[in-house]
Order: sequence, then structure tokens, then C-alpha cells
Amino acid sequence: MPDASQQPKSLNEQFVSEPVVIGLPWRLLVFSIVLFAFSILIYFGMNIGYESYLNSKASGLDSQLNQLSNSVSQKDQQQFVGFYSQIVNLKTVLGQHIFSENIFPFLEKNTIPQVFYTEAKFDGTSNGLEIDGEAASLQVLAQQLAQFEKAPELQTAILKSTNFNQNQSGAIDFVISLTFQADFLSKPQ
Repeated sequence: MPDASQQPKSLNEQFVSEPVVIGLPWRLLVFSIVLFAFSILIYFGMNIGYESYLNSKASGLDSQLNQLSNSVSQKDQQQFVGFYSQIVNLKTVLGQHIFSENIFPFLEKNTIPQVFYTEAKFDGTSNGLEIDGEAASLQVLAQQLAQFEKAPELQTAILKSTNFNQNQSGAIDFVISLTFQADFLSKPQ
């Protein structure tokens, strides 16, 4: 027969070995309090200590700037501003400079031997060149126009006028208007 010490216990006695603690564990509470105190300490340290440090540095830099501005006379400052303005204007003007000397190698490369030019007028605002010249025949003039049409440097090539030259047999006087791509004249070739 089972003895009294070995009698079955109630379910609660069998499975629960420690009493249930109600409430927040004390370690978590202490950690939270320490973390909160550390955060407050950092806040006041930054607000009081670091702010005053930055203010003293800023006032020191302001005093150095005042000393520098007093060391340079007003006349020298105005001269420097004028010189700087001239430099900026020069940079702007040179940045918009048109390299018209690019036209000569272009014409040399794209002109047929039976064609020669008598006059040229360049317009820098429209990147246009108007060429007066002579071609040996209408066929040569057509070849010259085809050569201009193939050139990637040109935007357009327009034949403005033609006249038969009375002095030479079969020679044609012409006027061609060329418009260059914008980037062709913006940098030296």
C-alpha cells in the first residue's frame, strides 16, 4: 500500500515549483532607471557644456574675421571686388568664344578640287557662313553640295544662287549658305 508520503499531490503542487511573482522584474526596472538617468545627463551635458563651447568658438571666429577685415583697407577690398568681377566676366566671355578658325580646315577637307572660293562672310550669332565661289560645271557644283550634305559638322547647306560665268566656258558662279553645328565652333579642332 502506498504510504502517505507518496500520495499523489494535487496538480498545482505537481507542476508549480516556485510561487508566481506578480509585477515588473526589479533588474529591468533598475536598467531602465540607469538608462533614463544617463540620457538626462547627456542632454544637460550637451545643452549646457557643448553649447557654451560652440558659442565661444563662434565668437572667437567672429573676432578673427573682424581683425582680418580691419587689416585690409576699404580701398583694397573694392579693388579686389573689381578685379574678381573682371575675372568672372572674362571667364564668361571666353566661355562663349567662337573658334572661327575651325572653318578653314573644314573647307580644306570638304572642298572638291574643281571648286574655289572668292568671298566668305561669317555670322557668329547664327553659326552661319556664306560662301561665294566658282565651280567648273553644274555637275561639280552638285558634287560640292553633296559633299557638304555629308559633313557631320554642318547643320544645313543651302545653294542660294547660281550664275553662268561669261568669262570662262562652262564655269558657274555660286553662293552657298552653310550653318554649322553649335558644338563645332565651341572648341578648337
